[in-house]
Order: sequence, then structure tokens, then C-alpha cells
Amino acid sequence: MIIMKSIKYIFAIFLLLATDGCEDFLERTHPGDLTYDKFYQNEEHFEASITACYYSLKKQVEELIAFTDLITDNVWCDYYVSSDYINFKSASIPTNSSIIQSFWGACYKSISYSNILITRIENSSVKGAIREVFIKEAKFIRAYSYFNLVRIYGGVPKYEQEPSNLNDTYSIGRSSTDDIYDFIIRDLKEVLDIDIKRSTEQKKFVKGRVTSLAAKTLLGKVYLQSGDYQNALATLEDIVKNSGLELENNLEDLYDPDGFSNEIIFAVNYERVAGENSPFTAKTLPRFSRDILPNVKTQDNGIGDWILEPHTVSKFSDNDKRKELIDSIEVVFGSIGKVTLYYSKKYLDINTTEDFQSGSDFIVLRYADVLLMYADALNKTNGSNAYLYLNKVRERAGLEPLSSNLSKEQLNKALAEERQKEFILEGDRWFDLSYRGFDFLKKTLNDFYPYGARYPEASIKDHQVLFPIPSDEVNLKPDYLPQNPGY
Repeated sequence: MIIMKSIKYIFAIFLLLATDGCEDFLERTHPGDLTYDKFYQNEEHFEASITACYYSLKKQVEELIAFTDLITDNVWCDYYVSSDYINFKSASIPTNSSIIQSFWGACYKSISYSNILITRIENSSVKGAIREVFIKEAKFIRAYSYFNLVRIYGGVPKYEQEPSNLNDTYSIGRSSTDDIYDFIIRDLKEVLDIDIKRSTEQKKFVKGRVTSLAAKTLLGKVYLQSGDYQNALATLEDIVKNSGLELENNLEDLYDPDGFSNEIIFAVNYERVAGENSPFTAKTLPRFSRDILPNVKTQDNGIGDWILEPHTVSKFSDNDKRKELIDSIEVVFGSIGKVTLYYSKKYLDINTTEDFQSGSDFIVLRYADVLLMYADALNKTNGSNAYLYLNKVRERAGLEPLSSNLSKEQLNKALAEERQKEFILEGDRWFDLSYRGFDFLKKTLNDFYPYGARYPEASIKDHQVLFPIPSDEVNLKPDYLPQNPGY
């Protein structure tokens, strides 16, 4: 968990950033304001500031599921959900979608917070290794935020530092996709040595914070999904061969909200307190479900936003241990009648409080991902033994190993299928399909939609290789921020 030195300063920094940071760096407090300049002076202030950076990731990962799981063959929203989730499930997303706008804003808020920290620490009393650690943590968060943006929207405005005035925010247009990826890679390379910069005392409290391994893993993922397979291979091979990481034997321990499995490389942490609690428990449990959460006695345990697709559940064989993380209930939806709803137990926090404060974390990076990415990189570069690393994940799941005689295309498909079962509801599916080629994604999803629990008539169109830029952002900067084609 993130260690916070001063509740007073953290509360103050959140108030400051709440008025200072915004979705596209607009409505900025003037940098010369006395209240603004009182902060960002000493180590305690910057501990609060980096905490705010970590905290800002929560909104990103909460919205990420719509882009990666809801629009795909992983989950659906139940019949009573009337929110913008329906647009994602039907693969018909308007430019004024609240989720599109919210995710864009969440990513840029993280970038803004990170840039403010990096800029402000230059003129502070914080020097030496601790200063470098704060900067490197902020750069990781900035890189992760841009990685999410570029995979969803393509080329986006790039802010390398805190804008000095309002005109700068309006005049910066879209950078190319390649330019954004170059920026992400440059940031992550600067984070690779963060561990050796930390003091012995700081290393005691590193769980939940950025590490060298987290930076290297995200860098490998960036290389792979941007098509730089040789660098992906070298980076991921180093982790597989030298990190000492292992898969968690017990899947329940992997998702234990009160633990931190050794398989986990980086996660967004939640607590069972107001403002810090996880939304994932309620969103993944079906509406009308009762007696799943012992402390919740008088109301539904869930809201049914992310219910597992029955067609996808049928892909799990009975001897697949990951099927133990799936459960079901029968509910009645008015005129629709009795329906069997399948839900994931990955985010099931049985200690959720009576007022729905859950502590389920969101895992961003873990070792199973490294193994499967490494297998992908081997397969993409015609390397041998890719199947061995895929089989390590299958073995943990209790499945028979795949043959070593699979063709490159067969292995590519097998990896996509294995990743779906392994990372369902972990913010992966759309990205995993799209980097294999848009034709692969389109065929996979269009073959699925007729079997979907809702909107079987949905289909992915050619222009949906990218999601739409929020219309509010385009309207703010029409000369600098053109909409993606087809929207």
C-alpha cells in the first residue's frame, strides 16, 4: 500500500489538485497563486503529491473495463442497466459518450498530476535519490496513462511538462501514434533503475508502488503491442530468466483483497473506506443477488454492470481451475423471465462492509502476463519453444499442455484464447485482440456477437480500429484535435 506521511498534507494536496488539475489542463489555478506555491516544497508535500498520482489511476482502471471487456466477448451488462455501458455492449459508441469523455479525462488527469510533480520538484528543497524516485514514479504513471490513451484513441495531444499558460493547452494538437509510443518508451526506460534509488527504509514499503520490475514489464508490453517484437522479446526474456518470479499456485490467493501475491507486479490498490473503496465487487455481482456478501443484509449485493457472457463461460473446461473463479445465480427479469447469470469471483471481497466498502484491487501487471507475452514475442519472431511458456500458464490452470507442433497461426490463436481465460475482467481483451491485427479482432468479435447475451446483431465496423475522441474535446480545439475517421 502507498505509505502516506502526513494526512494533513495529503488532504490539502487533493484539494489543491481538485481545483488545479482537470481533464485537459483547462481551468488551471494560476501558477503564481500563493496557495499553489505553498505546496510542492518538501519531501512530505511530494509524498502527498505522488499519492495523488497513484490515486488518480483508480478512475482510469474503473472505466477501462468498458473498452476491453464490455465491448468484447467477455462480459455484458444486465437488462436493467440503462447507462452508457449499453453503447459499448452494442458496439455503437457515440462521440459524446460519457465513458469516452470520462476515460479521456481520467488519463489526462493522471498525466497532469504527474507533470505538476515533475515540474514543481525542480524548484523544491527535495534533492538527491528521493527526488529521483518521485520523478520516476510520476513518469511511470504518465507512461501508463499515455499507453492507455494511444491504444484507445490513437495519436493524442502530448504534454511533456506542466503547461505554463492556458494558450499552451489549446495549441497542442495530436501527436502521431509513433511519437506517443516513443515518449512512453523514453519515460519507462528512465524508470528501470528506480529500485536502486530507494533507501533501505523505502524498500520496506514498496508494495503498491512502482518498481523496476513494473517498469520493465510495462515496457515489454509496450514493445509487444506497438509491434516492436525484437525489443519485446529481449525485455520479456530478461524478466522470465532473471526476475525469480513464479506463478501463484492458489488462484484465490492471487485475488485476495487483503494480500499481495508474489505473482503481482503492479496493482491499483483499494481500501474498505469511503473514497478509497473498490467498485469492482458490486459491478461484477449480479443485480438481485443476495447472501454472497455476508455483511450486506438488506439489499442487492451487486448492480450487474459486468456479467460474464455465457458463451465465454462455456469455453472453460470442467478441469480448468480458473472455472472455480466463476459462479452463477438464477434471477427473474420481469417479462424476460428466469435468467442464469454468471459472475466472476476475481473481485469478490467477502469482507465488503454493510455500506459496500470493498477492498478488491485491480491487477495491472502480473507474471502470467509476462509468460504469455514472452510466448507471443517468440511466436512473432519465429522463435522456438513459445508453446513452453503458454503451457506454464495452462499447467497452473490444471490443463494438458498444447502440442509443440502447432503452426505459427495456430499458436497465435491459442495464445488469444488462453489470454481470454486468464485475464477476463482484467482490462486486456480488446488490446490483446487488436495488436494481433484489426482483421483478427473484427473476425473474433463478429463471430461471437450472434451468441451474445445482449445485442446479438452487433458488429465491429472498419472504422472502429480506434474509439472516438470525446466530442467535447474536439469542440474545444477544433483546429488542433480532429476526430478519428468514421465518427
